[in-house]
Order: sequence, then C-alpha cells, then structure tokens
Amino acid sequence: MNGLRERNIALYYTLFYTAIVMFLWIVFRSFFQICLFSFILVMVVDAIASVFRKVLRLSHKKLATILALVLFFSLFGWALVEVLPRAFTQFADFYSLVAKVIREKAWEQYFETKQGLAELLSDLADYLLPYLDKLVEFVLKWFAQRAPEFIVVTFFTILLGIYASFYASSIAQFVPKLYPLKCRTVVNEFWDDFKVSMRKFIAVLTFNALIVGLGLGMTFFFISPSYAPLIGLWGFVTNFIPIVGVPLELIPILLFSLTFGLKTFLLVLVLASGLHLFVFILFFELTKSSMRVNPVLMIVSIVLGGMIFGFAGVFVGAPMAAFFTLLYKHFLKVRFEET
Repeated sequence: MNGLRERNIALYYTLFYTAIVMFLWIVFRSFFQICLFSFILVMVVDAIASVFRKVLRLSHKKLATILALVLFFSLFGWALVEVLPRAFTQFADFYSLVAKVIREKAWEQYFETKQGLAELLSDLADYLLPYLDKLVEFVLKWFAQRAPEFIVVTFFTILLGIYASFYASSIAQFVPKLYPLKCRTVVNEFWDDFKVSMRKFIAVLTFNALIVGLGLGMTFFFISPSYAPLIGLWGFVTNFIPIVGVPLELIPILLFSLTFGLKTFLLVLVLASGLHLFVFILFFELTKSSMRVNPVLMIVSIVLGGMIFGFAGVFVGAPMAAFFTLLYKHFLKVRFEET
C-alpha cells in the first residue's frame, strides 16, 4: 500500500513538472531550443566519452569527456571550414543545373511518345519559371531574418552543452531532489530507465543516419563523384530528424538526379526508396525492442511534437513517446492492473 502511495505522489509531481515544462516551451521557444539541443549534445558527447572509457580504459571520467568534446568540435570545425564552403558552391551549381533543366525543358526528349505528359510538365515549368529567381531571394531573406536567432541558439547551445557535459551527473542527481524524500527511490528508477532509453535512442538514430549517409554517398560515387561526399553528409545530417527529415533529404537529391537524365532519376528513386524502407523498419524495430515503445505511438508523438513545438518538437517526438511509456510502466501500470 505504501509503495502505491509513493508511486502516486511521484506521478503527480512528474505530471506537474511536465506541464510546467511544456507551458514554458510554448512561451519561450528559443530558450527551450537551447535546452533541447544542449541535451542532444550532452547525450552525443556522453556516448563518445563512454567509447573512450571502454577502448582506452580511462578511469578518469572528466578526461574522457574532454577527449569526446575535442573530437566532436574538431569534426564540427572541420565541417564549418571544409564542408560548408563547398556545400554553398555546390548548391549554387546544383541550383544552376535545376534551373537549366526547367528552362530548357529537358524532359521533353524523354516523353516524345507521351505528348500529354510532356505538355503538362512544360506548362508547369512555364508557371514556375517566373518564381525561380524569386525563390533564391526568398531563401536569402529567410536565412537573413533567422540568422540572429540561429547564432544566439547555436552559441548558447555550445556553451551550455560544454558546461552540462562536465556536470551531467550532478544535474541528474539534482532532478530527484525536486520530489519529496519518501518517493525518491521510485523516481530514481524512473529517471534511470529514461536515461538508458535516451542513450539507446541516440545510438539507433546515429546508426540509421550512418546507413543512409553511406548508402547515398556510395550511390552518387558512381553517378557524380564530386557531389558524393556532400550528398552523403546531407543524408547523414537530415536523418537525425526522425521521419520529417526524409522529405527534407530526398527532394533536393531527386531533383539533382533528374539533371543526369530520367534513367538516373528512376534509379536513384528506387535505391533511395529501398534504403529508406529498410532504415524505417529497422528504426522502429530497434526502438520497439530497445526502448520498448510502440511504433504507432512513436509516429503520433513525432507528429504531435512538431505541431505543438514546431521544428524543434520533431526531435522530442520519440523521447516524448519513451517518457510517457515509462510513465505508464512505473506509475500507472500497477494501478490499472489492480484487482
């Protein structure tokens, strides 16, 4: 009876704090974006540090954290110095190629026997052509408007992420102190289970993103070697965005493949579809087995997170599903199964 009472108290406090966090997130989105991305950074650094501790047999946790931060920000700096300038240059070339395809109506030679379809695509191209240059202007204005917020969020995410990486254990130990002493044992079990689920989620996400990045990079190595690293990197990064990142990744890649002809476009479409079907099934199977989250609940949570919290909410969809699944397991299951 006492155990049930402790679980009830822990449940009420957890729901109360969850409601406060959601309310503050809606009101102060930039602040909670910093908290969210800092949390992701801490989880990634912690995973890298764990590998260093096992491989190098380091007993000093802070030394492993320092090495993990150095590795992470070395890769981050390399991306800024080496990859981003090339990405902008290649994006400009890519835009020129797509614009050329639309202006010259390159598809007409592939649909000589299907005049109706060719005319439909040509009419669509004539409609889109005046907006082509305006699209670049719109994109530049969009980036200019959001650049200050992006810089602020990035700066404080890095600052908070570095600080929290060294004090993650202290922060984790502080959270149970927000609960009454009588229910802290139950709370510790809940939060420990949640931390393990988040580590597994980051590992699954990274594994899937790596499969997609390597698969797309190898595909375009035979189509256009100069673009292969960029496309592989683009596939890797966008697949860190659960579900929503797929159209964000595929649309520019498919448009780019169209510049090499219809056969190449269809080949890339088939290979990319097969690759994503495999990764999609793998993602839900791994999360179902490792995080014990129902795939349907996972999809609903990702969609709901995006609707409530915007783009950043997509990242918390799967953690939200894991959070409420564990909430049921630790606090509600005993009550519902009472006879």
